Amino acid sequence: MSRQKQLRPILIIGRIGRAHALFGEFRVNPLTDDINRFIGLRNCLLLSPDEQRYQTVQVLSSRIVTNQVYVRLKGFESRELAESLRGRLLAVHREQAVKLPPDTWFICDLIGCDVFDASRGYLGILTEVVQNLAQDVYTITLEGQADLLLPAKKEFIQKVDLESRQINVNLPDGLYEIYR
Repeated sequence: MSRQKQLRPILIIGRIGRAHALFGEFRVNPLTDDINRFIGLRNCLLLSPDEQRYQTVQVLSSRIVTNQVYVRLKGFESRELAESLRGRLLAVHREQAVKLPPDTWFICDLIGCDVFDASRGYLGILTEVVQNLAQDVYTITLEGQADLLLPAKKEFIQKVDLESRQINVNLPDGLYEIYR
């Protein structure tokens, strides 16, 4: 049941979109809650197309215009070179990540954790975090059962232990019966 997994040493911050203008600038689809994290970014990691390797690249410029992120990287300073990066991922080393407030976690660290309820025991594995305006929703998967959707409210999440890859919850009355 328990899956010991080291925390990923890098965190994905965006996916490169289409080239913009002539001098290697491109759009980035942010995969982070705070798009301002791109401002002042000096270096980042460019993942290979298979996402198995990465190289450190220097950020020449970054800007935000009407909630769109634009970036230029050293060595990719033409429209053609920028366009060749489309679809690739940008990341940072975990040490460069934005510091999180207490009782918050990176989604990539939560995925794969075993989830236990105080009264029902093992519920399954957290397989997805759906983000919406009201609150995040955890998708808990147990083979052969319907997925259980749990609002990620402080009153339901008792403890998150990333080292042991375990999340302890207290399901609200009636939620378990809806799904299982």
